[in-house]
Amino acid sequence: MRIITLILLLTFTMSYSQIAEYGKLTKKARYQIYLTKTGDTLKVGDTLTIGIPTSDEGFTYISQGGQRVSNTLSDKKVVVDKLKTYGNKNNGYKIYAHFKGYGLLPVLIDYDTALELGEIKNSNTKMTRKQAIEKLKEFKDLLDLELITQTEYNKFKAELTPIIME
Repeated sequence: MRIITLILLLTFTMSYSQIAEYGKLTKKARYQIYLTKTGDTLKVGDTLTIGIPTSDEGFTYISQGGQRVSNTLSDKKVVVDKLKTYGNKNNGYKIYAHFKGYGLLPVLIDYDTALELGEIKNSNTKMTRKQAIEKLKEFKDLLDLELITQTEYNKFKAELTPIIME
């Protein structure tokens, strides 16, 4: 009996400790970690911020029970409680981040598309080269307006330069 319990426990642990990687999803499964399209990592337990809907009718890539969720979710923080793939061999598989919704049904986020279009924000996302350049320009404007010191500007520049030079 102990051996069967141990085998079941190990099987359960191994099946849920897998890492999913964008472009390499081959089956329906649950995961703990997802290596995203942008090269970032999304994990169960991470906090996401709901962004701006892409439609007047609500969020296009965030749904609950097959329906778009309301615009009222904007700027709310949610915790990912599952990472799960949906799809089939013919059309391919896509990963969705789940969070507890309002009612019995979970809310599903088409993570990569929602992130790309601004329906969600992930504070763990790496800054792009373009974003780093824009941020450095903002700091330069603040320096020119004498709202920050040269020392503060140099600090920001040192942080952003490696991203810009990649």
